[in-house]
Amino acid sequence: MGRAGFLMEDLKQIRHTVQHVVSAIAAALGVDVAIVDRNFEIVATSRTFLETRGTDINRNFIRGVYRKGAEVVTNPGFHRLCAGCRYEGNCPETAEVIRTIFYNDQWLGVILMVAYTQTQKEKILGNTSELLSFLGEMANLISDEIRLQESLKKEKLTKRQLETAIDFIDSGIVALNRHGVITQINRHACKLLQVLPEHAVGQDISVFLPDDILKPVLQDGGMIPPQELKVQTPQKLHCYLSVNPVNLDGQVQGAIICISDMSELRSTVYEFSARNIETTFEDIHGISDTIRQLKVDAQRIAANDSTILILGESGTGKELFARAIHASSKRRGQPFIAVNCGAIPENLLESELFGYDEGAFSGARKGGKPGKFEMAGDGTLFLDEIAELPIHMQVKLLRVLQDGRIERVGSITSTPVNVRIIAATNRDLEALVKTGNFRNDLFYRLNVVPFVIPPLRSRSEDIPGLARFFKDKYNEKMNKALVDFTPQAMAIMIAYRWPGNVREVQNAVEYAVNFEAGNHIRPESLPKGIVQNSVGGAGGKFLANKLRVYEQSLIDDAILRFGNSVEGKKQAARELGISLPTLYRKRKEWGSE
Repeated sequence: MGRAGFLMEDLKQIRHTVQHVVSAIAAALGVDVAIVDRNFEIVATSRTFLETRGTDINRNFIRGVYRKGAEVVTNPGFHRLCAGCRYEGNCPETAEVIRTIFYNDQWLGVILMVAYTQTQKEKILGNTSELLSFLGEMANLISDEIRLQESLKKEKLTKRQLETAIDFIDSGIVALNRHGVITQINRHACKLLQVLPEHAVGQDISVFLPDDILKPVLQDGGMIPPQELKVQTPQKLHCYLSVNPVNLDGQVQGAIICISDMSELRSTVYEFSARNIETTFEDIHGISDTIRQLKVDAQRIAANDSTILILGESGTGKELFARAIHASSKRRGQPFIAVNCGAIPENLLESELFGYDEGAFSGARKGGKPGKFEMAGDGTLFLDEIAELPIHMQVKLLRVLQDGRIERVGSITSTPVNVRIIAATNRDLEALVKTGNFRNDLFYRLNVVPFVIPPLRSRSEDIPGLARFFKDKYNEKMNKALVDFTPQAMAIMIAYRWPGNVREVQNAVEYAVNFEAGNHIRPESLPKGIVQNSVGGAGGKFLANKLRVYEQSLIDDAILRFGNSVEGKKQAARELGISLPTLYRKRKEWGSE
């Protein structure tokens, strides 16, 4: 709306002041007075104006006058602008004086003064120039009041905008006057300082924060750069704080404090870092032929947009491979969003994946919330533990994969998505399809490029490198300087079967680095369960056990190449020169069957 449209209502907005002006003019001159706005509506009148004249306003008369600024009518009814008025030629008035009210070159209305007797006429026409000057001052008074009200409105709006802005900020904001008294505080700061806004405003900041921190700012106009602060009283507070002075005309008039909860800040930084630190194939450690070939294959399929299904036991590094594939793809630089389908409650899974619209259910966030598909944008969505997806959600996911569109919960419209899907599971999806626990059509949609990561027990040559990698990692984290593993400790590590795979290696090394007091990790520092269950840890049978581990790795590698089906196992047994029953017996002994 333009400025003129805004001013159309201004005289009504200051009706109280306008009425005072009318009453003052009427009392001073003893005549009837009215003020009419630009819509030709009467805003205020003297006591007898409506009784004598009524509400009829000659619009043509006022239109003809307002451009001139003022008009003195000595012969009402016979003036050129009286044409068309019902009192034309027979007006009860003896004189009229009109003065236009302007504000910033905009016409707001008129002051209308009316005489009905000869005495009143002589009174208002006795000194016309002084009368018009007086009415001009009254018009200016009205304009000044409008200007004041407009200024107050702007100030109120600016204050409200500032309050809204600082409440919108995730950090705590506290405004102080030059005496250190809180004049404004946002919700986040109230939460950190454990105080209600109405109890905080007017309080000295020293009630909540050490007084000596703010003295350099309020006294000298210095600033406090971001720094960590711990406060024990009156409430426990661990925060990240900075303070800037507020200067006016070269004088310090107050300060602004920015304060953040340290635990929330660390959590945010960690989450951002974890989401944005790129994982490459160089971060996947292993020297075995199996791992080397897997990395070659993964780099090859990364270049395309085909859906990938990563299969492997828990802890083998399925998400690590997924992240490396994303980082090597043309979607690099776009988001990588990981979803653990088994960790989200079933009743929340649909809204987590597809998002929801405002009002979709009780407690839904105002404005709605995007789901993981939308958050992934043009990047990669990693669906871990895909086998845990309920049947009804499998149907919805299948439709998204087919149509390339998602529909938020509570929405009647669909949104196109351009995301690459990488799914992963540690379960046998083909077996789940046969039992009816996983949809056959979804399985084939996901299984475009199957990618199998073998267990660590089938590639024991990777164990030393992994163990040393994690040793270096926890050395740095715990500020230690462990050189290596003793030969005995490494032999135990190699001989152990690692049912938890790489993740279990990581946990075991972290445990050992915690407890090792020397400069080499010894068997005594390893978790007792690993030492006791290591195939090379008892009875002097280390060589026999090493052969057993090697035999197991050969069989597992053959199964990996030929497949876990009966026909695949037959081919593996033929290549290894053993019978099929022998293969089954050995795998059963190792817990692989």
